[in-house]
Amino acid sequence: MLAKREYLIPLVAAQYQFPNHYHQMTAAALIEDLFVDAAINFKNEAHRGIELIRPEKTTKNKEIVDAKGEKGWDYRYEGQNYSHKVGKNIQDIALLWDATYELPVDQTYSYPSPMVFVLSNYQSKRYAYLNLNEKDKVQILSLTSFRNKTLNLTQSIIIVKKLQGQLWKIMEHIEVTEEHKFISDFLPLDKLWAKMMDFWTSGSEANELEIFVIERNKSQGSLVIESGQPVSIDFSALPGIYIFPFESLQKVKVKKNNRAILLPTKTVVELVEKSFTSGQFVLCPNWYTYYADARSVDLYQVQRSEYDKLNTAARK
Repeated sequence: MLAKREYLIPLVAAQYQFPNHYHQMTAAALIEDLFVDAAINFKNEAHRGIELIRPEKTTKNKEIVDAKGEKGWDYRYEGQNYSHKVGKNIQDIALLWDATYELPVDQTYSYPSPMVFVLSNYQSKRYAYLNLNEKDKVQILSLTSFRNKTLNLTQSIIIVKKLQGQLWKIMEHIEVTEEHKFISDFLPLDKLWAKMMDFWTSGSEANELEIFVIERNKSQGSLVIESGQPVSIDFSALPGIYIFPFESLQKVKVKKNNRAILLPTKTVVELVEKSFTSGQFVLCPNWYTYYADARSVDLYQVQRSEYDKLNTAARK
């Protein structure tokens, strides 16, 4: 699904827009629902034989009235229940929103399903670096941090393609030729879109391509960065989808506050690393967060559009 730009880009935009427009928990809930709706639409479009459903709510008479979700899982894929969590950072994850739940003496908790964790931002202990070769190393930054910040002459823009692990390939290198200009001055969206279309039609998937800003030390002078050049990038965690298997969530040490049972940040870091190294990870590039409108989609207008379709004169 994320390999297709018509699914990837709306999801990436929402990861930036919803937290800026809605209350924190509302934003998280909307991002989760948007992901599930996108997945169900993709399933209906390309994989109709696959089972992907939301949990259903029933009345006392066993009549299905809604699809609100249940504790422990958010959707069922091919008979397996999954819980869906989202975050802009690696931090504590709420496992159970029930402050009355009494933990056992060993302070552990067993989660009832595997977990899908979607991380929206790049993570780094302090700095992340792009390694051009054994001796040349430059600091690297995602586009997200440049929405309100200009570039300088020690910086440049690269379009890269994800290969395996920390290995990427340079697709294009764009020099910064003037100071105090925004990324959009050097790479406006219409120009970038044309470049991306060339890459996409040449075989690259939407979720393989990313854009970074690199910053060299003033002592480094110019750098040789060529198209096709392999490089390694050492972010501690990449944005994307991480799968936490059922077995990894059994009898885990947890914390408790006055609202929920929490999976500690240290454990989340370990699970993210295991997911990445075991291949249970899908990249979700976030370059589009730089170009996305600050305000999210008007939900009323979406509902009104559906209403108008149902009540047109032609329909009658």
